[in-house]
Amino acid sequence: MIPILLSLAPLLVAILIIGLLRKETKAIKYIALLGSLLPLAFVPLFAGQIGSTEAMNWFSVGNAQFNVVASMLPINFLLFALVSIIGPLVVLYSLGFMNVLSENRRFYIEILAFQAAMLAFSVSGSFLLVFIAWEFLSVTSYLLIGFWNYKDAANHAARKTITIILIGDIAMLAAMAILFATYGTLDFSGIISSTVQASTAALVLILIAVMTKSAQFPFQEWLAAAMEGPTPVSAFLHSSTMVKAGVFLIMLLFPLFIGSKSLLMAIAVIGAITALVGISNALVSRHVKRVLAYSTVEELGLMMFALGIGAYAAAVYFFFAQTFYKALLFFYSGTLMKVNNTDDITEMRNATRNKPLLISALFGVLALAGFIPFNGFFSNIALESAQSNMYAYAFMLLVDILVALFIFRWFFLPTKRITNRGIGAKLDLGYDTIPMSMKIPVFLLAALCLATSYLVNYVGDVAASMKSYGYAIASASAAGLADIGIETLLVAIALVAAYALYYRGKYAESKNRALLLAKSILGNRNLFNGLYYYIGMFGYYIAGAFEYADSELNAAFDGIGHLASAFGGAVRHIETGSVNLYAAATLAGLTIIMIAVILSLH
Repeated sequence: MIPILLSLAPLLVAILIIGLLRKETKAIKYIALLGSLLPLAFVPLFAGQIGSTEAMNWFSVGNAQFNVVASMLPINFLLFALVSIIGPLVVLYSLGFMNVLSENRRFYIEILAFQAAMLAFSVSGSFLLVFIAWEFLSVTSYLLIGFWNYKDAANHAARKTITIILIGDIAMLAAMAILFATYGTLDFSGIISSTVQASTAALVLILIAVMTKSAQFPFQEWLAAAMEGPTPVSAFLHSSTMVKAGVFLIMLLFPLFIGSKSLLMAIAVIGAITALVGISNALVSRHVKRVLAYSTVEELGLMMFALGIGAYAAAVYFFFAQTFYKALLFFYSGTLMKVNNTDDITEMRNATRNKPLLISALFGVLALAGFIPFNGFFSNIALESAQSNMYAYAFMLLVDILVALFIFRWFFLPTKRITNRGIGAKLDLGYDTIPMSMKIPVFLLAALCLATSYLVNYVGDVAASMKSYGYAIASASAAGLADIGIETLLVAIALVAAYALYYRGKYAESKNRALLLAKSILGNRNLFNGLYYYIGMFGYYIAGAFEYADSELNAAFDGIGHLASAFGGAVRHIETGSVNLYAAATLAGLTIIMIAVILSLH
């Protein structure tokens, strides 16, 4: 159980902060940074245990045993390493970003607990441990998204998140019950190695749980609402943690899904729709973090799409590469918000004043857009070269150019210059006042966006090595020169178009009716939020109807009870203790019985 115990190291540090450091002090953030670094020290240890599985009986019910299983399959190790790398960068960034001393203790306790939950999830080898970590992730996400609890929007976002995710949690519990009844175990190894076909109902329920956790259509809007949380939380959520937990679960259970072509098709279709919904909103959103949130929706959709078409290796590499550039872009968005004192990307200006930060952000933008030689280029190429038909290939090309267009829009708008006339002269854009603790993670991640391109073969080997553990997956497809050329051309076209529209042009300020209509169609988040509202109101009225029926039924039973009580009270007066009265009553009763018998004979 060493992997599980070590994964809880950040949680133990959080408990230490709760128990010993009761007052707000600057020491808390440095202790939190140390706690977040501990898992990184364990990565080399776990690297030597790849392929191992440890199981320990937790409790028994009759003949059924429930085990705590720690698994270190190659993809388990990959996720553990990603969380261990991003966790300390998030905490380091927070040292400069979270400058409200009175909130430090609560924030760092919650962020460490969140990291521990994700680490425990990454090494889980059974549904039992997965579900515990899954729930702990939900609770800590709720706390972190609603961290600014004095803001109604943050509280609303936290409630929306936990409500949607709980739908999936119920589905997960039901799936676990079905799988346990089928296999007699909740351990992944026992279920995957069994020759018994998994129940379609159980797999559909797991898929629903995955869709809520990984913000798949039509559950994607909680992820955009979650931007009300602090920026370090957004970076952690979107890069290597909770939002990818659902996709990761499909990767773990892929042998169960691969036997059902209809389910794989459903996963691919859901993923494709999710990607398009994410892209459409990212193209028109003005909130600097919400653009990135919808970008994550698109990326999660593509990961699901890749799994649905059987491109397991492509999905794994995309899962890996997205971690670095997405954390980088969220960190950069935090600096933009801090300097400009707004979250509206169309109101941000003069990002060019800090060249190192701008260039670092450009690395992340180019990686997300899929520009060679950044890691995002290889993830896009892996997906494109894995397509089995022209329709899927055409879909990927469309996605690539639109993704590049919206991320270049996101990059160019804040770089517009303000003049020294009018209101612009009053603005103090202090890009040079950004704390070093916020800059270092950006610089490191920019380097990783480039350096991790050279790990494409290693990650491909990680995916391929899953065959040794019973995963019937296709080998990664080799990209041809045509794929490389087309991808590069698409990104270049999007770059030129975005520069012309959003930097040189006045597209953002246009009041053209056709353009406004197009924006309203693309920005469909209000449509989905309205749908959630009416579904919620429908549930509210159904609950009200049940409450009314319940109260009326209770009133009816109360009436029967009162009647019985009244009857009992009346009968009680017959009991007087007089022998003569009892004898007379007995004689009268016998007389009535005799008369009834005589009448029945006639």
